[in-house]
Amino acid sequence: MHDTLAPLTPLWLKALGASLLVIAALVLAGVRIGSKGRARLAVILGVFLLASDLLIHPYLASRGLWKIGTCLPLHLCDLTAIFSWVALLWRNQKVYECLFYWGIPGAIISLATPEFTLAPGVINADGTLGGETLVFLHYYIAHGGILAAALYLTFALGMRPGRGSWWKISLLGQPMLLAIGMINWILGTNYVFLCEPPLVASALIIGDWPWYVLGMIILMVVASLILYLPFGLKYHGDTTGGD
Repeated sequence: MHDTLAPLTPLWLKALGASLLVIAALVLAGVRIGSKGRARLAVILGVFLLASDLLIHPYLASRGLWKIGTCLPLHLCDLTAIFSWVALLWRNQKVYECLFYWGIPGAIISLATPEFTLAPGVINADGTLGGETLVFLHYYIAHGGILAAALYLTFALGMRPGRGSWWKISLLGQPMLLAIGMINWILGTNYVFLCEPPLVASALIIGDWPWYVLGMIILMVVASLILYLPFGLKYHGDTTGGD
């Protein structure tokens, strides 16, 4: 059984508020400091997110909590958490675009509707913090880091999604989902919630299986288009202006 954290409870408000403050501080610092400092901060943030991603696994193993059904990095936010530090450290355009389109909506929904899949005992029955404090912190570092990285790369480092990238990345996601679905079938797992919906109410989950999977794909494509629109309109304006 996974632990969930009900929205608008005191712990939910504190955790979300602290995450948003840290994200805003990082992005604002990146915008205001010089180019060298901006690049250094990107590396520091990338190494920190990488360390968090790596160190949680030996911690879980040491507690006897590492399980193949929950701990492989195959949920959408696990994948985009990897993209976050890869993009910060190496500035790869395609990785950045995957992070931008998949990470921003995924992280926002995960921060708004937390579900802790790595270990039991994260949240007590009364909604207070349980004994697995490191798992709780890792959740917010990973998901907050996704959002922080995407915004930092965009607003501080000046990276931009390329022309038409929203539909290209949407197409790229389909074979990835198929591969994860095959892994679920082989291992009997539920990564990306392709087999069963999450316990918490999510904006991406509408209806019953298998229809909610189709709805999840459509909503992610729509979210990608919405995220692309400000840049797409600028591209269109630049093209029009050059004629």
